[in-house]
Amino acid sequence: MTDVHFYFNVPDKLHFACRLARKAFMQQTPLLLSAAPQQLQQLDAMLWQMAPADFVAHDWLDAPDGHGSAPAAPAAPSVQAPILLCERIDPQALHGRVHALLSLWDEVPAGFSHFEHLYELVSPDAHDRQCARQRWRHYQQRGYAILSHDLGQATGAA
Repeated sequence: MTDVHFYFNVPDKLHFACRLARKAFMQQTPLLLSAAPQQLQQLDAMLWQMAPADFVAHDWLDAPDGHGSAPAAPAAPSVQAPILLCERIDPQALHGRVHALLSLWDEVPAGFSHFEHLYELVSPDAHDRQCARQRWRHYQQRGYAILSHDLGQATGAA
């Protein structure tokens, strides 16, 4: 069953997603980052701009077109790029090679139960917190193990 990790009071969700991606890359843990096309493009740029010592090999599972959507057919995940970016989650396309999902969606991500770990990032924004409460209830009502990490109380997260 999927373990759900909520990170609360995340001041910059994209920056923190990059930190989690770097951590997963350093631990050689394949990670799927799922978000809206504009966020994915920002994440892609941010991952390329990291310092050489912090380089995170990553690739697109569903490459965006020039208009910010992701219509391309899923590609097989690259062994050299264990960090994958995608808009639409298709667990079958991953062939069991990716066990962790980081979602930046306001809704419960489709197919999350095919992953061992789900990471949810929540900013201090009232709308973001309300959406997170709904997702928390969804997971809780279905019996998923939920772990809470409050960055407002932490000194050195991730």
